Amino acid sequence: MNKEEAIKDLVNSFFIEFTKETIIKEVGKMPEQLEPKILKQIMLEHYEDIANAFHQSVYPQIAAINGIKTNDTTKEITPDMMKSVCMSETLFNTMVDTYRKNFIALLQGRMP
Repeated sequence: MNKEEAIKDLVNSFFIEFTKETIIKEVGKMPEQLEPKILKQIMLEHYEDIANAFHQSVYPQIAAINGIKTNDTTKEITPDMMKSVCMSETLFNTMVDTYRKNFIALLQGRMP
């Protein structure tokens, strides 16, 4: 698996797990059991939580993929830090595009 595929898998996995955890916590059901409108509404209520959770979860994993040791997980991770840890415009764009596709799925009431 190349780095682009690894980052896509990482981002997709984050969204699946974050969505499942959020939905189960809120309504005690699996996301697949909900109508799209309900799924969308619940995830919109957690809109502000997604980016921070994403950065905290994915940043150290992307660093590991790129062979970078980091102790930044206690700090707020900024978009510039995410861009830096990707180490190339291609990998950063892969991460952003995959994030966007997953987020759009949630806005459409679909599981990523």
